Amino acid sequence: MNRLVKIFSLFLTLFIMLSLAFAVTSWGVAKIYAQTPPQGPLSPITCPKTGGTLIIIHWGDPKSFNPDSQVDDALYGMAPAIFNKLVTLDVNYNVIPDLAESWEVAPNGSTFIFHLVRNVTWHDGYPFTSADVKWTFEAIKRYKGIAYSLLNMDNLVSIDTPDNYTVIFRYSKPFPPFISFLAWYGTFILPEHIYNKTIYKDWMDPSIPALTKPVGTGPFRFVEYVKGDHVTFEANPNYFKGRPCIDRLIYKIVPDPTAALQSFLAGEGDVLNNRPPTTEIPRINSTPGVIVQMRPVPSRWYMAFNLLNPILADVKMRFAIAYAINRTELVVKAENGYGYPAEGMYTPAIQWAYNPNAKLPPYDPDKANQLLDELGYKRGPDGYRYLPNGTRLTLRLDIFTGAESEAIATLIKEQLKNIGIDVKIEEYEIAAWEDKVVKKRDFDLAILDGFQGPDPDNMRSRFGPGAYLNMANYSNPEFGKLLNEAATEPDPQKRKELYWKAQEIMAQDLPYLPLVDLVAFFIYRTEWHNFYWQMPGVEGINCFERVWWEKGTPVQITTTSPTPALTTTTITTTTPMTQTTTSLTTTSVATTTQATTTVSPAPQILTQPILIAIVAALIIIVAVLALLLGRRRR
Repeated sequence: MNRLVKIFSLFLTLFIMLSLAFAVTSWGVAKIYAQTPPQGPLSPITCPKTGGTLIIIHWGDPKSFNPDSQVDDALYGMAPAIFNKLVTLDVNYNVIPDLAESWEVAPNGSTFIFHLVRNVTWHDGYPFTSADVKWTFEAIKRYKGIAYSLLNMDNLVSIDTPDNYTVIFRYSKPFPPFISFLAWYGTFILPEHIYNKTIYKDWMDPSIPALTKPVGTGPFRFVEYVKGDHVTFEANPNYFKGRPCIDRLIYKIVPDPTAALQSFLAGEGDVLNNRPPTTEIPRINSTPGVIVQMRPVPSRWYMAFNLLNPILADVKMRFAIAYAINRTELVVKAENGYGYPAEGMYTPAIQWAYNPNAKLPPYDPDKANQLLDELGYKRGPDGYRYLPNGTRLTLRLDIFTGAESEAIATLIKEQLKNIGIDVKIEEYEIAAWEDKVVKKRDFDLAILDGFQGPDPDNMRSRFGPGAYLNMANYSNPEFGKLLNEAATEPDPQKRKELYWKAQEIMAQDLPYLPLVDLVAFFIYRTEWHNFYWQMPGVEGINCFERVWWEKGTPVQITTTSPTPALTTTTITTTTPMTQTTTSLTTTSVATTTQATTTVSPAPQILTQPILIAIVAALIIIVAVLALLLGRRRR
């Protein structure tokens, strides 16, 4: 009997250890994350407590407070607190109402009718009307704002306002992604009564007061801006969705990621907007009173080749570089495993548009060396290759400040050195990088990251001929033709076929080299509640209007009116998309009005696997004890 008990005890101990090990292995890196982001449509605002000042550690100074005029990552993270759009996105990238309470799409797919929320006022007390919407989008078209290409403004025929609360957009051709893109970058509604004056030469005239003291319709009003230090906002008591729960919002400007992390861990902020080095994630998560959330996102690191450089204009050189870069090593060493090696020209997060056959060159340094030999770049005694004129083959790699971009650049420098290419890394603050790389096209190689959703028409604004963000100067007429056709094709299957062909052309030309598909982090202190998944500048809910402080003043819980349901006359066909922290296997949406994705929540700490292991162990204990007792009675 004693022997049986000992054997049973040993077996049980081994079983529990194996069960726990399986649970940890199954959940991988996700095991450290402590909270699941709320999902689905936004619920009515509730304020169990009011008061408090939320301090966000933020990565930089805004260039101005016009959110529609130019690329400005620093302002993207602040703008949703000040302004609203016609529509916005929920945590699953579904389009939901904002200043437009409902809308219809005409059967022709080229006319869009929006019905605006009534009784909305600007921060200075002026009423919000359809005139503000009309002026905003006409200004985006006139001054070629950052959403100009995204919104296909060349095909926008007119914007009509039959009354103060109705806006009608008429395009010359069907434009399926229009409503989705209204929820994206550069589409915040601006106050017509402030900007539209004859004394201003354009919407960036330095004498416009709103460029330094913004006026919006959003949940927070501007208080002050001290360059290089902070931007302060206060709760808008007249916000049409209800007054925010907190009193003040302060963006503490700390451009350096290391300094930003130190400031956050020292208790100088409540939210960390700066993406920390991935090596620091476990330490941050183990800090008492801090929560880390994580999930895959349709964003990636990629490298642009400047095709104006004669060396890089040769596609053989671009392929040689691609063969020499080990993207798995980038994920392991630069991202510490938090990411996925890019495999295709477009993000797999939008699966219906992702062409798995448009693959990137695999890691093959022998093939890279072969191509360089064919190009006539011979190795010298120092191991580097040289041009026919005797000059060392040297390329400049421009990056913006950040631990990950630095780590990726350093690895690429080492990998290209292995095939004889000398890489000089130059690092800039984000504004200087944008000026040099995006505006002036003054670079050889450049590393950047960016979102590639919510619709694949985003490819036109990043890679299309003549697009502002097409810093590689890539121009393939067939590629541009396919993107333009896809932008106006109402049939989902035909759109898919066009995007698949476009990716195949890109894979042949390789003007850009995708490197790493990213995961995103959101980090904040536990004394603040009701955070929804935040992605600065992307989800309109990044305005903190719902957040409340546990040390605030208790109040009776109140709610605003429920968000009006989306109205559309267009038939929408959707396929749910799933994402996990351990796999980017996805399905997605094809729709004539919007691209919809559903992202599964980030895993919590091993609760479910451990519970399964414990239940299984208890069942075995009961079974074995019953067997032993039965034998003992006999």
